[in-house]
Amino acid sequence: MTSIRQTIRSCGVTSILKASCLASILAAVIWGCGGSLSEAPPPPPGAIPAGEAIGSASIGGRVSFRGTPPERKPVNMTGEPSCARPGHGNLSEEVIVNADGTLRNTFVRVVSGLGDRVFAPPAEPAEMNQAGCVFAPHLLAVQSNQVIEFKSSDEILHNVRAEAESNRTFNVSMPGHGRTVRRFFSIPEMVTIRCDLHLWMRATIAVSGHPFFDVTGEDGRFDLTGLPAGTYDVEAWHEKYGTARETITLGEGEQVELEFEFGE
Repeated sequence: MTSIRQTIRSCGVTSILKASCLASILAAVIWGCGGSLSEAPPPPPGAIPAGEAIGSASIGGRVSFRGTPPERKPVNMTGEPSCARPGHGNLSEEVIVNADGTLRNTFVRVVSGLGDRVFAPPAEPAEMNQAGCVFAPHLLAVQSNQVIEFKSSDEILHNVRAEAESNRTFNVSMPGHGRTVRRFFSIPEMVTIRCDLHLWMRATIAVSGHPFFDVTGEDGRFDLTGLPAGTYDVEAWHEKYGTARETITLGEGEQVELEFEFGE
């Protein structure tokens, strides 16, 4: 029942009858009544199918780093001999500044302006792997109720612990190569993923209530396409530097570029 109460509080008393909130509450009820942990509930009637554009406008841009990029430090894996590979030391992923001064692993999403629209999640699952004693990717963005396949490519024992405030948490063992576990999150939030056996292993899953989100990569870019005309709040989130937000008004078919900046 805790997840149901948290969902209602996150929606607000005056808005619990909105379709978007009802969808989240329904998912919480299914969980609370013993629904499957690995198979997400079907989208509610009237949900916009996954991949269907609702407009022709788009928001793109880059996330830049301000100042001198911090040096990426080697991750000490000597406590697990099979993880420590001489000459292949893993580097910290908390802050990765690209060669062109852009910032990797920033989650960019629309936070308001979509109204009460409800979006069905993609049918294909997202994936988070344990490979070389790190979680890959370090930052995974998914849609609410999209199935995530957690797997391990390592031969040693790991576990996957999900730490969340609004979603149901879990802790599952990953005993060697080939193990796969399916889970999903129904409520938008940032979920921390850990391995208790190897304390340096940490990742984040960004859960969005709609498909208008992106994660910056080696070019620092993000692209949010298929939006209708309207006014939107767009937020960029970084695990160390927090959030930045911009408000933008789009005409139908308009393409606008934004620039977010983080730094020391």
